[in-house]
This record gives sequence, structure tokens and C-alpha cells, in this order.
Amino acid sequence: MATPRLISVVTAVFDGGHHYLKDLYKSLCAQEMPEGWSWEWCVQEDGNSGTPKQELPDNDPRVHYGTGLAGRAAVTRNMALSQAQGIVIRNVDADDVLLPGALSRDIDALHRVAWCVSAGLDLHEDGTTTPGPYDPPNGPVEPGRFYGEQAEDRLSVLAANLAMHTDLIWSLGGWMALTGAETIATLLAAEAVTPGEFIAEPSMLYRKHSAQTTASADYWNPKEDEARRRLIQMRVEAIHANRTRYLPGSIDDDDSAVDPSVPSEARQAQALSRMTRGNEV
Repeated sequence: MATPRLISVVTAVFDGGHHYLKDLYKSLCAQEMPEGWSWEWCVQEDGNSGTPKQELPDNDPRVHYGTGLAGRAAVTRNMALSQAQGIVIRNVDADDVLLPGALSRDIDALHRVAWCVSAGLDLHEDGTTTPGPYDPPNGPVEPGRFYGEQAEDRLSVLAANLAMHTDLIWSLGGWMALTGAETIATLLAAEAVTPGEFIAEPSMLYRKHSAQTTASADYWNPKEDEARRRLIQMRVEAIHANRTRYLPGSIDDDDSAVDPSVPSEARQAQALSRMTRGNEV
């Protein structure tokens, strides 16, 4: 059994998008963890070139690297879950950098709620940073807040900063297999089934550069973008129609430990036991 006091940091990367992995690793090593807690880094390549692995240390047992068929970021993150042994999951993109205390603040929040999302700072190519202009108040998130914002195209948070109980991501079926906006889809699904918190202190430098996926004109093709938005909305509406709720467990309980020997489908089934519907709530 893996220790429950482990946070699995999940990073999807592709050949060509791996040039900042060393910076991300340094920021992970600089994290001061709560007593008894540790981290692991599950890096999954969207493809099987093996090139991104050259940017990673070969002597750190906390770092795991996987490859597979190319399927874009959502599929790649889901494949990374096969490596993850932590009781909680934190997403970090391959070109971003964690700020001091990020993981500790996530873990603190995840003792109270099943998911949290934190503020970020945009890191521009000239080295300057700017804060998110529409961050919500620190603390508990009003139910449905982010769903309403997304519907009005004014989402106030960086969904890439999402952290959650491992059982919750499993019970949601992993990241929604979209061509983009999968972190938004996962945030809104988590919000629909259980309360969460916003952490106002920035946890990440969100690197802005011309090679990032969201800088591509193809990514913002109007038909593609509209299809993603519609699918995200339909999923959340279906969750509400079924009155589906997630009942969090303790992240310090040995009974909540993740058993890496259990197949992925069985781990998902175990997580689903925390889901209730309708009058069961």
C-alpha cells in the first residue's frame, strides 16, 4: 500500500513542449512539505519519442515517466493516473513553475474539501508577471460559481491549478477527453458534485509563450471551441439532473491509501463508492 500522505503531481508533455521541465522539477524540489507528506511527479508523454525524458533526472525515485499513443493532453493526463499512487492529485502543465508553498497549501485545503483551485501569475517572455484580474475571494467557493462564469465566458480562475482527492478524479472518470479545456471540464464536474475552495495566494507561474498549445489559432477554431463548451455544459447538467454527489473521505487515513497493485478499473470502482445519487444523499 502506498502512504496516504503522498501528493501525485501530474504533468502531460509532448515532444517539443518539454523545454521547461527542468525548471518545473527545480520548483518541485524546492517545495516545503507538511510533516509526514511527500510528493511524486508523474510525467506522461503524449506520444512515445522518449525525448522529454532527457530533461528529467534519472536518479530520483519520485519521478515517473510514461509514454503512449498520442491523444492530446486530457488522454495523456489520464494515462499518467496509471502511475499515480498519491491520495491526492495536483495538475501542473509542462511549461509552468510551482511557487513556494503551493503543494502545502493544496494539502491544507484538501483536508477540508475534496478539491481546490489556486490563483496563478502570468509569466511573460520578458520575465515580468501579472496577476489574474478576476480572482474570486479566498476560501469556500459558492456552489455553481465557476459553472455560471464559464457559461458567460468569464471564468475567473486558472483551471490548470486544480488539485483534488484521487478518489474524486477517479469517480469523475479522469479528465474529460476533449481536444482542449479539459481542466475546465474537470473543475466544473468537481464543483457539481462536492464543495471546494479557492486559494488566493498564487501557486504557479503560468508561462505565456508563442509555442504553447492555447496560442495556436487552430485551438480556437470557433466550431471546435463551441463543441467543447457544449460538451462541458451537457456533462454538468447531466450531473445535476441525476443529483450526483461525492462524499469525501479522510486523506490521512491509512484505510484511504491507494494500492498500486489494483488495476485502474478496480480503483475507479472503489472511488465510485463515494458517489451517491438522488435520495441517497
